[in-house]
Order: sequence, then structure tokens, then C-alpha cells
Amino acid sequence: MKLKRILIIDDARDRALWLKVSLELAEYVVVGVLGWEQVDERSIQAAAADVIIVDANAPGRDTLEQISLMSRTLEKPVVVLRAQKDSQSIQAAMQAGVSAYVSHEVEGEDLSGIIQVAAARFAEHKRLRDELKEARNQLQERKLVEKAKSILIQRLGLDEAEAYKRMRNMAMSKGKRMAEIAEAVILSDELSAK
Repeated sequence: MKLKRILIIDDARDRALWLKVSLELAEYVVVGVLGWEQVDERSIQAAAADVIIVDANAPGRDTLEQISLMSRTLEKPVVVLRAQKDSQSIQAAMQAGVSAYVSHEVEGEDLSGIIQVAAARFAEHKRLRDELKEARNQLQERKLVEKAKSILIQRLGLDEAEAYKRMRNMAMSKGKRMAEIAEAVILSDELSAK
């Protein structure tokens, strides 16, 4: 998928205009140019951009919070151009979810490569975050199943294999996930204990 729709966020009109023209020459569609005072979740969603480019010399704490919102909540790659070179600013930007952080002057012909790298980096981080979330969910589900098995073993005098088999059969017959059945067993046990 080629990323074509770009949103520019910059308070300096001249820089924003140069960036807009350079992107259009590189065959990108600039869907909007916003100043920081115009930036909120609604305005960014309305732009429906593929990539957000922030041209900021010194992103402050509020700016980094907004960048974090764009990157994580709205799931958009964010490119910061003409940024600070110090390691603290770079670290803060990376923690905010910036996909590309360019501290030197950029020529128009550099933009396409920067955007593609940012998009690839963002996609890779998103994939890793999704995998981590899935692994955590699976671990949580396993813990629920183990707890439910323990309850069935204790309450019904079953061995571990039989407790697991009963939960699996119930899940299959009801069209539910094992974790859902485990939650029901745990809830039933909690209710009967009161």
C-alpha cells in the first residue's frame, strides 16, 4: 500500500507551505495543514491522513503528548522534521511514538524516503505491539483455565485431564472459547462461596 495522504502540522506558515509544495511535487496528497492550536483527535481523524508530518524545532511536553495520541490512539505514523538533536529530545520523541525523527534540514527529494521508512517502522512497531497484546491475552486465558480446572478438581473431585476435558467439551457444545467457560466456572465458584 502506497501512503499518499499527508497531514502537515506546523505553526510556521512558510515552512508548512514549502512542505506542502514539496510533498505535492512528490505526488502526495496534502489533506490538511494545521497549526498546533487546531490539533485535536477530531481534526486529525477528519483529515483521514495516512501519515502525519510535524515540522517542529523543539517539541515540548504538550506537543509530545499530542504526538503520542496521534501515533498510538489514532494509529498513524508520525514524522518529526527539523527536531532537536539532543538525546533527551530524541528519547522523548521515540517514547511518544514518533516513527521518524529528522534533525537536519530536509530537501524535497528526501521526503518520500523518510515517509516510507516511517510507515515501515510504524507498521513493524504496531505488529510487535499486537503480538505482545495477543501473547498477554493468551497468558491471561491460560491462567483462567488453570484456575477453573483447579476449582473443578477441588469441587467435583476430578483429575486434571477430566476437568480440562469437561471444560473443552462445554466450550465446543456452547460455541464458546475456553476462557469464557473458565470465567463462568470461576464466577459460579465465587457466587457459591458467598
